[in-house]
Amino acid sequence: LNLAVQDKILEGLRMKWNNNPEGQSENGTNGDDGDNEAPSKRRVPFIIQRIGRGKKSEIEEITRMCVDVFFNERKEDRDDANGVDGETSKKRTPPWKALQLAYLRNFQEGDILARNAFKKEQRVDLVVARRVRPLSDAGNVDGSGKRVAEDESRIYNLDESRPAGGGYVAGEIIGYSEVSEKNFGLGGNFESGGKKRRDGTSGGEGRPRPYLSNLCVAAPARRSGVGSRLLDACEEAVRDWDAGHAEMVLQVEEDNPSAIRFYEGRGWEVAFADPACRSYDTSGFFLRERRVTKLAMVKRLDAPGAATNGGEGANGDDSGSFIQKLRNSFFVQ
Repeated sequence: LNLAVQDKILEGLRMKWNNNPEGQSENGTNGDDGDNEAPSKRRVPFIIQRIGRGKKSEIEEITRMCVDVFFNERKEDRDDANGVDGETSKKRTPPWKALQLAYLRNFQEGDILARNAFKKEQRVDLVVARRVRPLSDAGNVDGSGKRVAEDESRIYNLDESRPAGGGYVAGEIIGYSEVSEKNFGLGGNFESGGKKRRDGTSGGEGRPRPYLSNLCVAAPARRSGVGSRLLDACEEAVRDWDAGHAEMVLQVEEDNPSAIRFYEGRGWEVAFADPACRSYDTSGFFLRERRVTKLAMVKRLDAPGAATNGGEGANGDDSGSFIQKLRNSFFVQ
C-alpha cells in the first residue's frame, strides 16, 4: 500500500481504538489518577546474574522485556515508574502493534538461539538484573522465582527494602545487557591502542572486539542503579575472557541524548558517527525500517594485558589521545 494510504488507515484505526471502551483492559491505564501527586520513587532491590548464553526460558523472558522497552514504552509507563515500589499498570496495545511486537520478539529470540547453535566458538555473555522481593512476598513472584544466595551483599538497594524473615527471592527480569565478540572496524590505521602495523595495513578493520548491545532497563526499575551495574558486569565478563581486549565498543542512536550522557558518564567516548544504520519503526500500521545515525562509542579497559596490546605506559597518559587519533583517522567527524 502507498504510505499515505497506510497512514490514513492507521489514523482511523487509532481513533476507533481509543474511542472504544470495550477495547480497554480491566486494568488499563485510563484511570483518574493523573491529577494525584505521585509518591516518591523507591529504589528497586535487585541482583545481577551472568547467565552465559542463557536457557531458552531465560531468553524468552529477556526478549519480552527488551521489545517492550525498546518498542512499546509510553509516557504513562515512564510516569508510573515514579509510583510506590515501581509498580506499573497493565498496558493497552492495539492489535496491529501486538503483531509487530510478536514478530520482533520472535526475531530477537531466533537470533540468540541461532547464535547459540551455530556460533559456539564466539565469546558471549548475557547479563540480567532480577528484581528481589522478601520471601514473604513469594506469592507475587512467578514460578521461575528462586531463593537468593545466603550472601545478601549481592543484593543492591537491600537497605531500602522492607525487612522480612527467611531471606529473599529473585523474581522477574528488570534489566538486560549482552556483550559478545563481534568484528567491528573502528576505521583508520589503528590496532588496539592506536599503533600502525609495520606493513601499513589497517589493523583496526574487522578485528573481533567486545560489542555491548541491547542494554535496557524496565521503567519501574530506573534510577535504581540497574544500568550501571549491568555495564560493570559486562566489563567484568570481558576481563574474565582473558582475551587481551583493550577496549569495548557499542552503538547508540544519535537522537537518544539521555543514553549518550549515561555512557559518557561511565567513561565511554564517541569515536565516529555512522549515518547508514537501520532501525525498526513500529509507529505505523506495518512494521518498517528507517535509516538512523548511530554513534560508535569506545571505552578503554584496564584489563590485564591491555596496556601491552595498546603500547601505553602504566600511567595511561595516552588513553585520551587514542580517541582523538581515532576520530581524526575516520572520515566522519
